[in-house]
Amino acid sequence: MVSPSSGVSSMRNKWDVSVASPRKLFRALHDFLDEHGYVHEYEPLKAEPDAIGGMAIFRSELVGKSDLPRSNLAYVVLGILLLLTIVLIPMGMRFLGQSRYHIRTIAKIGMEGEAYLAKGGTQGTVQGEVLDVVSDARVTLDVTAGIAQGDYKILRPTEDKRELIRIAEEQQGLENALSELLLTIALPEVETSQ
Repeated sequence: MVSPSSGVSSMRNKWDVSVASPRKLFRALHDFLDEHGYVHEYEPLKAEPDAIGGMAIFRSELVGKSDLPRSNLAYVVLGILLLLTIVLIPMGMRFLGQSRYHIRTIAKIGMEGEAYLAKGGTQGTVQGEVLDVVSDARVTLDVTAGIAQGDYKILRPTEDKRELIRIAEEQQGLENALSELLLTIALPEVETSQ
């Protein structure tokens, strides 16, 4: 959550879902980042066989970033004033260069779980057993924000109250949208008869 006193913005949420295909879920999470304007690189889902027969374990993480350009008005004004003096032009140029920065929001979506063959019977029919793949997955969303540095790093947290409010709203929107996406992908819960 947003802590206005420190300027640090961080949030973590977790969901447990059952899906038919971990690869389909992973592709949907890639699309989710694209649809919300986060730049990221596609990485294939990592899966490996488990010691228990017929089961595979998968784990992967997507890291996306969204940058918004901003300017520090005080540095702009000071830079322009220094440019007006002939002697302090280099210092004015430095202030103007430092006046531009980006507020970066980093969204990390982690996914881990297992895929296994599920067996089910259909009552009243000749067919006695149906095999299907079921995947239980834990999806996590970590969101952090601050002043951008390098490719996927944050130099320092922002201290601007308006930016902190905007970041908190963006985080809440991501959480809500991811919850809705997972509801559409998740397998319906099966009721067991007693």
